[in-house]
Amino acid sequence: MITSNNKQWIDKMRVLSLHGLSHDAYKRYSVKHYRSYECLIPGFKYNMMDIQASLGLPQLARLEKNAKIRKKYWQMYNDAFRGIPEITLPSEEEKDTYHARHLYAILLSLENLKIDRDKFIDKLIKNNIGSGVHFNPVHLHKYYRQTFSFKKGDFPNAEFIGERIISLPLGANLTVRDVQDVIMAVKKILEFNKKKMTLKSRGFSVPKDFSWRTQEQS
Repeated sequence: MITSNNKQWIDKMRVLSLHGLSHDAYKRYSVKHYRSYECLIPGFKYNMMDIQASLGLPQLARLEKNAKIRKKYWQMYNDAFRGIPEITLPSEEEKDTYHARHLYAILLSLENLKIDRDKFIDKLIKNNIGSGVHFNPVHLHKYYRQTFSFKKGDFPNAEFIGERIISLPLGANLTVRDVQDVIMAVKKILEFNKKKMTLKSRGFSVPKDFSWRTQEQS
């Protein structure tokens, strides 16, 4: 489903969605007089089927309720993980926007961990927690590597995120206990797999002649 307030875009998408034809089937066969049609542009068969619409309509009635539940669980994650140096939380909701909260994606600070993202996911699985990766960098997929000769290093920002991102469970079908289980599992894995913090790893430059002696000892 696509929504827009731009009539020109909508008209073009309608044409593209059904073979690029000038009139869809309903308009071709529901008029009193025959109207010829033609292919205006190479298009696709992207029109929604009736059964898809029948499944989608009841979901619209649940939209607001489900959105409130997702917002509640999103906030539970934020409250639980805020201030943990090993992870970066999703961006805050911007002013005058409606956040769908489709995915709760965190970034692992691999520099502070002894395991990589994939090992982290494996440990979540062992704790009966499912998760996802949204997404791996497009340019590193086989088709784009072979077709456009993309290679690792071409898009460092995408690769940085792609190596660290994890989507945690977030859905209206979850319970509060489910979310609490996810939080406990994430915290446990972080605690057992974080590197020993040093002044240098915290961002401090440690002088060569630095001494741990206290003032009383010197």
